[in-house]
Amino acid sequence: MVEIDTEFWINRVVVKRGYNTNTISWKEAFNNLNDSIIKNESVRKEGNRRYVDGTNIEDVIRKNVGFFVSYNAERISLVPDVLNDLGCLVAHLYIGIDVTNPGFGRHNDKTDVWFWQNKGISRWDFDNGDSYTLNEGDLIYVPKGVYHKVSTVEARFGISMSLA
Repeated sequence: MVEIDTEFWINRVVVKRGYNTNTISWKEAFNNLNDSIIKNESVRKEGNRRYVDGTNIEDVIRKNVGFFVSYNAERISLVPDVLNDLGCLVAHLYIGIDVTNPGFGRHNDKTDVWFWQNKGISRWDFDNGDSYTLNEGDLIYVPKGVYHKVSTVEARFGISMSLA
């Protein structure tokens, strides 16, 4: 299990380079997405969750191509071990294949999030000016309430994990 020094992790973004390079294949990622689509699970209604600028998340996803979400990534073979290692319960798969797609744009999350980059490259920009580029196998921890924007640098996917 990942040793988490709560004094260090609380309210801090933390990146662990090369956390787990035994990553999921593109085939497994798309199989999970396809399975979710077949089971009508691929897009979950987010209620009243909105971007900072007031735009509804579902509207953005519908209008933009090249960004896909599966809310059942725990069914991917390698994910349960990572969930256990991080002490998380929930896993979502995010696939970005269009570098011009804004994804979720600038937002914050209501729970602490760990994101494990599996393929490709993503850039994480934070309101305090910090910016991190994640490569295959890297892990980032983002505390709840911290505003950030994730951009696709090259076609990529990763697993977002949390307690809820």
